[in-house]
Amino acid sequence: MLSVEAYGQKKKNVITGKVLDENGYPLPGVNVVIEGTTQGSVTNFEGIYKLIVPNKQTVLRFSSIGYRDQPIKVGDRIVINVNMELDVKALDEIVVIGYGEQKKKEVTGAVGRMDGEELLKNATSDMASALQGQIAGVNVQASSGQPGAAANIMIRGLSSVTGSSTPLYVVDGVPFDGDPGLSPNEIETIDVLKDAASAAVYGTRGAAGVILITTKQGEEGQMKINFDGYYGIQKITSGVHTMNFEEYMYAENLKLRNLFPDNSKENFWTPLQENASSFTRDTNMSDVILIDNAPVQNYSLTATGGQKGFRYNITGNYFSQDGSVINSGFERLSIRSNSVYKKKKFTFSTNFSLKREERKYVPVTLLTDAYRYKPYQQEIDPNETTTNIDDDNDNNVQNLAFIQTRLQRDDSSVSNQANYNFKLDYAVMKGLKLSTRFGGSVTEDTRTLIEPIIQAYNRQGELVSINNYRSGVRQTSGSRDNWSWESTANYTKQIKGHNFKLLGVFSLESYNYNSFFGSRKDLISNEVTVIDGATSDNLAGNQTGYLQNRTNNLVGMLGRFQYNYKGRYLLSASVRRDGSSRFAEDYRWGLFPSVSVGWNVAEEKFWQNSVGETVNTFKFRGSYGTTGNQNFLDYSNVANITLYKDAVFGTGGTENLSSGASQVDFANANIQWETTVQTNIGVDLGFFDNKLTVTADVYNTDKEDMLFPVLIPSSTGGGLTPQVVLNVGNMNNKGMEFSANYKHVSKKGFSWNVGATYSKNQNKITKMAGTNKESYMKGSEAITLGSNHADKLSVLKEGYEAGAFFLIQSDGILRTQQEVDEYNEKFNVGAKLGDLRLVDQPTVDTTGDGIPDSGDGIIDDQDRVYMGSGMPDYELGLNLGGSFKGFDLSVQFYAAIGGEVINGNKAYAYQQGVHKDMVYQWSEANFDSNIPANRGGNHANYRGRNDIYLEDGSFVRLRNVTLGYQLPNTLTKKMGINKLRFYATAINPLTFTNYTGYDPEVGNNGLSTRGIDKGTYPVTASYRFGLQFGF
Repeated sequence: MLSVEAYGQKKKNVITGKVLDENGYPLPGVNVVIEGTTQGSVTNFEGIYKLIVPNKQTVLRFSSIGYRDQPIKVGDRIVINVNMELDVKALDEIVVIGYGEQKKKEVTGAVGRMDGEELLKNATSDMASALQGQIAGVNVQASSGQPGAAANIMIRGLSSVTGSSTPLYVVDGVPFDGDPGLSPNEIETIDVLKDAASAAVYGTRGAAGVILITTKQGEEGQMKINFDGYYGIQKITSGVHTMNFEEYMYAENLKLRNLFPDNSKENFWTPLQENASSFTRDTNMSDVILIDNAPVQNYSLTATGGQKGFRYNITGNYFSQDGSVINSGFERLSIRSNSVYKKKKFTFSTNFSLKREERKYVPVTLLTDAYRYKPYQQEIDPNETTTNIDDDNDNNVQNLAFIQTRLQRDDSSVSNQANYNFKLDYAVMKGLKLSTRFGGSVTEDTRTLIEPIIQAYNRQGELVSINNYRSGVRQTSGSRDNWSWESTANYTKQIKGHNFKLLGVFSLESYNYNSFFGSRKDLISNEVTVIDGATSDNLAGNQTGYLQNRTNNLVGMLGRFQYNYKGRYLLSASVRRDGSSRFAEDYRWGLFPSVSVGWNVAEEKFWQNSVGETVNTFKFRGSYGTTGNQNFLDYSNVANITLYKDAVFGTGGTENLSSGASQVDFANANIQWETTVQTNIGVDLGFFDNKLTVTADVYNTDKEDMLFPVLIPSSTGGGLTPQVVLNVGNMNNKGMEFSANYKHVSKKGFSWNVGATYSKNQNKITKMAGTNKESYMKGSEAITLGSNHADKLSVLKEGYEAGAFFLIQSDGILRTQQEVDEYNEKFNVGAKLGDLRLVDQPTVDTTGDGIPDSGDGIIDDQDRVYMGSGMPDYELGLNLGGSFKGFDLSVQFYAAIGGEVINGNKAYAYQQGVHKDMVYQWSEANFDSNIPANRGGNHANYRGRNDIYLEDGSFVRLRNVTLGYQLPNTLTKKMGINKLRFYATAINPLTFTNYTGYDPEVGNNGLSTRGIDKGTYPVTASYRFGLQFGF
């Protein structure tokens, strides 16, 4: 829509006016040019321009990225106000690819994008989690609800089982080792390179995909100040159902009947009866551990501006989040300065940032430790180190005192990071540009853990020792110094309709890591809170420590050729050669080629003359690429020896405790690159002037020469389970992605949009070592206490997805004595009424055909069967938005369907006898119950490998709802500001799931413990209120 207002002549040939956007707000940065010349002006931050024109026949052309060009004849007017129209076809036309930018219609790989504006609309504090459900093929799961915890991101599935599956982050051209932890207020755009052909330009670093982050740059013109801040509260909205006092008394009586059917245990309740106050208590440890309405706040201030040849952007941010679990929290303070200076053929860019993060960590098992607390026991003051427990039962005293140690634990860290980036561009001649860049980061981390002295006294005033607990102090400090240098040459040439681009890159990268660990136990005072003080304490005992230094270097060379004919036929080919110090000399170099092609069918005349008015975009894409992976531990190709201080030397009464050494990792000098080979076929469609866009991709990824741990005989001297890492595995990922977006803009100021994403990835290990076809993964236990229950559950097994669950299958409850007798006769296990009936799977071949057809009469690990994994079968995202007369609304849904969750919280609560299910356990009076009879925590009914804790982890979550209102320009102008917007945001307010634990989104470490909920810090619901203003 074009609005033109004319006024009387005031000054000859001087034209002024205001340019507004589609919502009626001032639009800065619009080019106003006299058609046919290079003379013109640019609107300021209030959308105002001023221009001298030669005559009345002059035509002014108004243009801005994302809007339609508007040519307007001056005529007799001296004031021309313009309302710009969105050009849906031009939106998001330029995307960032590796080492450059490209028109979206010319992209031949699989690339996804998210704008920084979307991050700000959603009032999110974490860039990684904001990607969830936004880009098809990008799997995002919360590793934990712990404040400051980074989300797990995988692009098109798992990329390695021993190394990292974290994608490469590249910030303004500089690679980062892990999530850079940026404030969303710093980010302009996020581009994701999903297929191997796109990521291959980063060689060994791109095996898990690449996330390209462009931070905000300055704009020429008067300085502009913007503020964005919010304050909110958060809470955990679900949990494990535990019993109150009455329920616990009833369930304990059922347990006594199960354990002592002859009533031989007559005085079990005597200690409780002697303490009458126990009968009046109904306490719940969750009331102490969980914090309602924990505050969260974020404040950001940005200054941007510049003049001809120079522009800058400075952003400062403060974020603070108290944990919804006691003794946890996160603070971040950061500042970033970006500048660009251009002089003739030279362009010099700088990026500096400083960041400080402080964290407080909750003990890993605190949520499960709470299940040791019984509802008749007295309340605990989490701020006291001396506890008087009104009980004569030392076991109860020790139990409460142990929980007290967990509440008093002080585990905190401080991280300081400085990032730098310098880039110099030189335009040698038309089409040829040379660039050099040097950037990196320096990080210093310190983490201190204080285990204070806890003193517990029973009712008689006697000091009771706490089993398995010793006070102490531990400190870990580390420094990381990473830098990269690269030089590039870009050449572009157009010959009629033939367009050529050539790129050459040479790069060097270095990663240096140093760390120190020290600890000391048995302190004499809680005032000792630093490792130096503890070390100087001569009465303390059992001190230990170590130093670690690691360095790895990478050199890379890249050549890329891009060609298109009139934007119709597209070709891109690249070759990258990398050398890594992580390998032995004979295996350091790898070669990684890629090629991709595209055909813009919509550019063909036959298409334009038929359905081109309706289907504006129709592009086929195809790619083939290889990448290498070297993201595993340094020095894996050499033997590692560890020093110990508990080796005993000497005989005949002359034994001494001395330092000793043991080989813990065996050398494999033949370790080679893990190689990824991926093919991708995609299609891009646009309908109705590209208001509706659709993108679909299918891919197949083969991971070859993967590093797998292989067990070797313990006689080699490497401990109980020695192993060596070998290139013996292959893995396959295949899947499909779909995304659709529709944007509607009304001339009456109403606009709305809807977007949807669908992702499906199937993972399978296709090859393992011939002698090692399966390997249970360390840390994948559902119950961590009790050797009889600490069963590993996640498996690497040929023919199944990595991290698959293999469990013992149950077949109901033994309800009659006849069933019990038959079961015991078959397995000789002493089962009783109410016990689980476990299935003896076919493991014996009785017919000689090579196929097991009978059980072996023993229930053991051979009877485990595949029962899914923590990875969802598919993921869905739905994004809705709209705006009208200053109001804006954004709604985001995310769904993960088909994943399984092992409810370790429930398993431990069963073991401790406090889960509400114990009220409904099997008994003669509750004959039809499917809950096994409670015979104490050590009974096989509650073993972690049983399938009774396996639950459907599917969920649909309302991730974000944001409602905002921006004051009209007529009001803000009177207030002396350009923008004032108020907004309210709800994050994770609703989750629809059948899972009975805290939260079904259990990412943990991304592989071995993915989908195992054993005290995982749950994701919180958050409600935030904020404002944005600028002047």
